[in-house]
Amino acid sequence: MSQHKILAIVAVLAAAAPSAALAQAAKPAAAAPPTRAGLTAKLDSTFKGADTNSDGALTSAEIDAVQKRAADQAVAAVKSRLEEQFGKLDADKNGQLTRDEFLAAAPTAKASGAGDPTVKQLDADKDGKVTLAEYGTPMLAAFDRIDANKDGTLSAEERRAAESQGR
Repeated sequence: MSQHKILAIVAVLAAAAPSAALAQAAKPAAAAPPTRAGLTAKLDSTFKGADTNSDGALTSAEIDAVQKRAADQAVAAVKSRLEEQFGKLDADKNGQLTRDEFLAAAPTAKASGAGDPTVKQLDADKDGKVTLAEYGTPMLAAFDRIDANKDGTLSAEERRAAESQGR
């Protein structure tokens, strides 16, 4: 069996862990660092849960059953979240969403409050205002640092070099 198939089976088995384990994982707790022994115990447990005939090997049918259970659990979780969201949107609790109820969930734009720090950062002459020259200076300086051959154009090579250097 190829290593990719083994990894896929391990991933499926891990994803199909009992919902009690998932519920425990959802509780905020001090995260212990993962250990090989912990992983081995988890693998043993999920393998035994998938090996329904207890013969020490997984058949295609057993793996299919595990995948089906995992898919069913995922669908149920999504449906539950959708029902919860629908309940929040359905203001009059009549089981139907009106256009107004639906649109009420849309995010509202809020100012970030970053105007003052931005002015302080860009306002080179400290007059409390940002001119076009002050506004463009940081970006143009960054452009000029990246434009290695100073031809006024950022080539793909110059962009890659800048990305690799974190500029």
